[in-house]
Amino acid sequence: MPRITENKNYQVLLLQQNLAAIRKIAGWTAEQLAHKIGVTKQTISNLETGKSSMNLTQYIAIRTILDYEIETNKENIVLPQVITILLDKGDELNEEDYAKVKEAINTVSISAAGGVTGVTLASIFGGLLAAIPTSTAILGVAGLALGPLGIIRGAIGGAIAGTWLNKILYKDKENKVK
Repeated sequence: MPRITENKNYQVLLLQQNLAAIRKIAGWTAEQLAHKIGVTKQTISNLETGKSSMNLTQYIAIRTILDYEIETNKENIVLPQVITILLDKGDELNEEDYAKVKEAINTVSISAAGGVTGVTLASIFGGLLAAIPTSTAILGVAGLALGPLGIIRGAIGGAIAGTWLNKILYKDKENKVK
């Protein structure tokens, strides 16, 4: 995985690579996500399988709907954690740690697709992350910590929501100045 920070193409790639897991953790079918952003189920399928490349408009639409879901569905405590770790702070993890976290999140997404939600899903996620030797460092990067019932959101974690757009807009502004 390239280690390019604050690059909009990299941000779009991260979302595309993790879209299926994130969608399942959000509790949506491909058809439901497609409806939310105004595309077909086939478009979502093509994005998830890599048959089509995600464009910036799709990225912004999906991130916006994810932000809305995080803001309005307080019962889904795993979704903001996954977004923070995989997308917002993913570029701060080394490739090995990122791969381990991604594997744990893919396992959690299977549980979520099977109907597991809330605290139970958070406990599964916390347990899988606890099994990763470097999980404390990984969670620290995301402003999170492991607690007795799963992951606890720290002060940094709450401040991350919405910064994804700043990364993209700031990079554009930076390029225009040059």
